[in-house]
Amino acid sequence: MRFHTCTCGQPVFFNNSLCIACGRAVGFDPDARQIRGLDVVGDGVFQYLPPDSPSSVSPTRYRFCENLQACGCNWLIPAQAEAPPLCLSCQSTRVLPDLTRPDNEERWSRLEAAKRRLLYTLLDLHLWGSHSHLPAGLPLVFDFLESLPSEAPVLTGHDSGVITLNVQEADDLLRETIRLQMREPYRSLLGHFRHESGHYYWERLIQGSARLEGFRALFGDETADYAAALQRHYQQGPPPGWEAIHISAYAAAHPWEDWAETWAHYLHMQDTQETAEAAGCYSDLTPPQIDPALLSEEGIPPTPEMALFAERISRWVALTTLVNELTRSMGQPDVYPFAPSAQVLKKLFFIDRLLSEVG
Repeated sequence: MRFHTCTCGQPVFFNNSLCIACGRAVGFDPDARQIRGLDVVGDGVFQYLPPDSPSSVSPTRYRFCENLQACGCNWLIPAQAEAPPLCLSCQSTRVLPDLTRPDNEERWSRLEAAKRRLLYTLLDLHLWGSHSHLPAGLPLVFDFLESLPSEAPVLTGHDSGVITLNVQEADDLLRETIRLQMREPYRSLLGHFRHESGHYYWERLIQGSARLEGFRALFGDETADYAAALQRHYQQGPPPGWEAIHISAYAAAHPWEDWAETWAHYLHMQDTQETAEAAGCYSDLTPPQIDPALLSEEGIPPTPEMALFAERISRWVALTTLVNELTRSMGQPDVYPFAPSAQVLKKLFFIDRLLSEVG
């Protein structure tokens, strides 16, 4: 993500509501996609005036989201009286867990923090919010539910614009236990949000569109029985050689899951590379040479867009190699324990071209 500075010149970060250097209130303006250093006006109203602004420029006035104290949301809303008390992100949460139950307040805060990172990227890609380039359709909303002993277990998933997350996934011990049981190399709250958003955007961007043929050529026929495919995956595991075709073992279960997993990895790459570039963080490791012809059909010369994407993947591999080595130096597992194959690169490029077209 981009880095931001307070009015005092010191760095502030995406989740900050206070500058630790000068004590000034700071908040995230989703419309501008910027952290604002704020001056107190009074009665819960703050204002922002860009440095060196001429006297003719009036400051922009904000309030903090009503959930600032409840779950640490630092997103800003317009100060006008008719503005809703909740920010765009918190408005998208449709159902909360029972916050009187033990640990649920902390779980909710962790879920909201991860969700805000997803929504930041979707804002940046013009896929969500007031600047979305998508036609009106099913809104993206979130239900945060808890599995209770007397009820059916809550399953994380997506259905018709509703992303449901089991709030117990916010417990590190439980999430790590599930990760080991499922033999997954990576499992995180943000990963869940990005994966499930992939199912939502499949419906918004692929289903019933002219892009469906291109999707099927890469990911497969999504009309295959989904329930039977998942049952087969959980009973038998992925087929031999899945690594040559899919980004993860779970992606081999069904074309919908292949899309959602690949979509999530594209968002991983989008956010992490932006953060690294904003910080001027580059790896001196010799990057691999990614042949753009891998992205093209046999006998057809690669396009300039393919060449640019191949360069981006080359930088991505060098960056993740460096980050993995850094975490190994701390005795921690790899941050990015994946090795995308040529076929996966084609799928990532398909998403890249689709988002360029939409955004």
